[in-house]
Amino acid sequence: MPRWTFETTPDTLSKAEKDTLAKGITDNYVKLGIPAFLVNVFFHENRIGTFYSGGKTPPNTVFFVIDHAARSFPSEEVRLSFIDSVNAIVEPVLGPKGVKWEYNIYQHPADNWRVNGMIPPVDQEGIWKQWIDQDAAVPYGAYIGTGRG
Repeated sequence: MPRWTFETTPDTLSKAEKDTLAKGITDNYVKLGIPAFLVNVFFHENRIGTFYSGGKTPPNTVFFVIDHAARSFPSEEVRLSFIDSVNAIVEPVLGPKGVKWEYNIYQHPADNWRVNGMIPPVDQEGIWKQWIDQDAAVPYGAYIGTGRG
């Protein structure tokens, strides 16, 4: 949480562009109070002829999915602000290249999310701060060593 999965054709994005995107995505969540180690970004390169858009195999196309597990948008204003932040991260990399880009945002039930078998302590300020400060899943309470609450 969150997980961004990019699907591209080969060589659509350079390593430097992938690095720029991953850093921008991570920084966006860190400023929202989410530990960097929880931000996951994947780039899947698909050979020409292995995915299609409009019935054709498109060159220079990027599709990505954003999965959120911990929180949902509390208001329409926050949702639209987040979309603006996504566009601000992606457009400077993809726009100048003339790349067609498309994405969806999915919000999954927080009850199903686990890190190292633990329910992430997003609602327990002191423990969550430890996760942020140590940039790691710090064992806590009944979850230490058991994976159960």
